[in-house]
Amino acid sequence: MLFSSREFLFVFLPIALLLYHGARHLAGGKAALLILSVTSLFFYGWWNPPYLLLLLGSIAGNLLLARAIKKKGSGWLLTVGVAANLAVIGYFKYRNFFIENIGYLVGESWDLGPIFVPLAISFFTFQQIAFLCDVADGKADPKDGLGFVTFVALFPQLIAGPIVLYREMTLQFDAVEKGEGKGCTLVAAGLVVFVLGLFKKVVLADSIGPYADAAFVSVDTLTFLEAWAAALAYSFQLYFDFSGYSDMAVGLGLMLGFSLPINFDTPFRAVSMIDFWKRWHITMTRFFMMYLFSPIALALTRFSMERRLAATGEFVLAVALPIIVTFLLSGLWHGAAWTYVAFGGVNAVGLVANHAWKKGKLPRLPRLLGWVLTMLTVVVSFVFFRAETLADAGHLLALMANPATIVMPNWLSGIADTVGLPWHTLRFFATGSYTIRLAAWLAVLLPLSLLIPNLSKNALSLRFGWGTAFAIAGMAWLSLSLLDRPQAFIYFQF
Repeated sequence: MLFSSREFLFVFLPIALLLYHGARHLAGGKAALLILSVTSLFFYGWWNPPYLLLLLGSIAGNLLLARAIKKKGSGWLLTVGVAANLAVIGYFKYRNFFIENIGYLVGESWDLGPIFVPLAISFFTFQQIAFLCDVADGKADPKDGLGFVTFVALFPQLIAGPIVLYREMTLQFDAVEKGEGKGCTLVAAGLVVFVLGLFKKVVLADSIGPYADAAFVSVDTLTFLEAWAAALAYSFQLYFDFSGYSDMAVGLGLMLGFSLPINFDTPFRAVSMIDFWKRWHITMTRFFMMYLFSPIALALTRFSMERRLAATGEFVLAVALPIIVTFLLSGLWHGAAWTYVAFGGVNAVGLVANHAWKKGKLPRLPRLLGWVLTMLTVVVSFVFFRAETLADAGHLLALMANPATIVMPNWLSGIADTVGLPWHTLRFFATGSYTIRLAAWLAVLLPLSLLIPNLSKNALSLRFGWGTAFAIAGMAWLSLSLLDRPQAFIYFQF
């Protein structure tokens, strides 16, 4: 049941909103949260009912552990809790990856067969790890069992984020229980944000996606321009797909009266890698910075100060190494494949270079040059993110770096002859409708990726005029007219 499916839009969502707001007005906040939890669990169970038991077991186990940690204040209980969560996700998501790679190292071919990865296991597992850590640090209180179930299962963010912290939601749940929540007052704002996200997904991402898919399954036959078109097409597909989902999640939260954290802030405007990762998948970056990077960096900073390392050594140990470890693991978080590790590695190198440049107090690059270098690094990393194998990624990147394979549109040959350009050694291809459509989409999506306003960020201050109404109505009409070609959100696989 995708957010962009008819059964969600016209059946589940209206019923869920009616039941929640109806219960809130007629039976009180606790009843409303209970109904919201039940409808959210139904939403998850719709995908694969047996794995609903896994989600419920994960919720129950983490709640019991959190209460034990709160009561006893024991560090070993936190270790057990984190290890247990990692063991569950490791079994379902990484078992085959590690077994196959260990087998490769010892010269064996081990294959345990395919295993179905439970939907959203990365998201709800890491949210609960963060919850356990916050309880241990005294930043969260596990006394509210219903609030915790609602926090984990809340259907707007359950499947693919945003990765929400418990302390961001508990005050909002408390307000609902006391009858002080936002109620229906944010439904209009939520609908606007949701429609924008639906438009991004259905009209933009799903339109450019087939071009990227066709190219990445035939990387051996691509030319220089086709390789670049494939990389750019997938970059736009990924951005509009995931930011569209995130906008829809924030919009759904607003319809229920909750404020969820934003996940994207026009990342393709970034003029440095540091800037990019403040704008892209913001809640994931926050999670890894808080619970992985910061503890590692703090420990290594203390170590380097105790050893009185030189500035270069301190930078390598306390800045570069934590960044590399964090992003390699964040790459692996996305999926059990070396391509995802490489994706993390490329971004780590870009970030380390950015921090080194700042540390060395070198002149700030012109904004345009910074933007070009940032987008080049990002697009290269997305090639690894999309490619089936490292070999495919390497081949596509080699084509992108080799103008010798360039093939020009045939209409340029006439221009070259007219103005006397020595292009007779180049190859030309027929400019068919497929090529024209792809070029047109790329030409449209670049400015849209830079100019579409971030309504999720400013949802609570939206002002509705006739222009906004017509724009939203147009986006809704276009989106609904294309619902017959539903495609799963890219991040659902993680």
